[in-house]
Amino acid sequence: MLSKGAVIDKLKSYKPCENCNGPISKTVSISDLNLDKRKRNCVCGNSQLDDVMLDVLNLMSEYNELQNTDLKDVTLRDAGTPLVEIGYPLKYLPVVSNDELIVMKDVSKACATEILKIPEVKGVISNNSKNNSFNRVEDSGEVNALIAGDDFRCDIFVLKSIMDCVVICKNQSKVHIEFPRPFNPKIAKIDRLNLKGKVVVDGFCGSGTLGLAALKKGAKKVIFSDINPHALKDVIYNLKLNFSKEVFDRIEIINSDFLNLDIVGDVCFVDLFPHMDKEPFLNKAKTISKQVVLI
Repeated sequence: MLSKGAVIDKLKSYKPCENCNGPISKTVSISDLNLDKRKRNCVCGNSQLDDVMLDVLNLMSEYNELQNTDLKDVTLRDAGTPLVEIGYPLKYLPVVSNDELIVMKDVSKACATEILKIPEVKGVISNNSKNNSFNRVEDSGEVNALIAGDDFRCDIFVLKSIMDCVVICKNQSKVHIEFPRPFNPKIAKIDRLNLKGKVVVDGFCGSGTLGLAALKKGAKKVIFSDINPHALKDVIYNLKLNFSKEVFDRIEIINSDFLNLDIVGDVCFVDLFPHMDKEPFLNKAKTISKQVVLI
C-alpha cells in the first residue's frame, strides 16, 4: 500500500537536474535530428522521458511495428504515449528512473516484452479503448488491454478551495485514462460546490476521483457507484490512501448500472463519456437526487 507522502516524494523526483537532456522534437523526423551524440543517461541517475521513448521507438522499428514504412517520416510521436507513474501537470518534461513509465501503444506481445527490458519501462498497454462506440458503459472488463508488465499508476488532483489534493491510484488498463492538465474542469466544478453535510451520489465513479473530492469538501456521505467492478476495487484502495479508516463510515459502494440505482441523495454527479446520450442518465439522476451536477 502506497502512502500519500511517498506519492508526493516520487513526483518531486521527476524534476530534471541542470545536466539532464532537454526535450526531443516531436514533429521533426528522427533521421533529421542528429541524435547520435546524445547521451542516454544523466549523471544524476535519471533519464529524460524522451530518451526512454526513443529507445521504445528503436525497438518498434526493429520489430517492424511502425506504421510509417519510410523512416524519414518517423517522429518521436510514433513511439506512443508515455504515462508516468505519478500523473501531475508539470511545467517541465519529467525525468524517470527504473520502473516508472507505462507506454500506451498497440504493439505485438513480442515487441512489448522487449520494451519491458528498457529499465525505466514498467508496462505496455494498448491505445485501443473498447468504449469508443458505446451508448452506455456496458463493459466491465479491460478498457485498454495490458499487453505486458505492470500498469499501476496514480494521478494527483488539486482542490484549490481547501488547499488539499486527492491521489487516485488505478490499474490503468482497466479504467479510462485521465491525462493531467493545469486546469481540470471536472475537479474545478466539484471545488466550487458547497457539499458540507450532504449525501453525494457519484454515479459513474470510476476510480473515485470526484467522490473522494466530495469527501474532502465535507460531504456527510458519498455513494460510489459504477458498472465496472475493477474501478470499485480502486475506490477502496484510494479511500485507504487518502483517508483514515473512519471514512468507511461515510461511504457506500455499489456495483450497478446507473439506470438501475435505487438510492436517494442530495447531489448526484453525472460524469459521462463524450459519445454517450446524456438524457436518460440525467432523467434518472433527477429521480434519485435533489441536485444534479453534469460533469
